[in-house]
Amino acid sequence: MEKEKYAKLRYQLMESLTWPSLYMFKFIIPNSDEKVKAVKELFPPETEFSFKTSKDLKFIGITVKKEMESADDVIDIYMKAQHIEGIVIL
Repeated sequence: MEKEKYAKLRYQLMESLTWPSLYMFKFIIPNSDEKVKAVKELFPPETEFSFKTSKDLKFIGITVKKEMESADDVIDIYMKAQHIEGIVIL
C-alpha cells in the first residue's frame, strides 16, 4: 500500500501539529500549463497558490497554504501529486 511509505511523515505530522492545521505544500514542476493545472486540481478551487519560475523558465515552484483537517489528508494530497510526471515534492 502506498500509504506505508508515508508512515514516517504521518508520524511527524501527528507529533508536530494540532489538527486541523494550516499546512504548506511545496512542489517543483516542469514549466507547462498542463502540469500547473494538474497541481491545481489537487486542491479545491478557492485555494491560493503562489508561483515562482526558475531563472531559465524551465521549472515552476508552487507553494500552497491550505487548512488541512488531518495528517491523512496531507498524505492523500502527496499520494495524488506523485503521479504528476516530473514533479518534485518538497
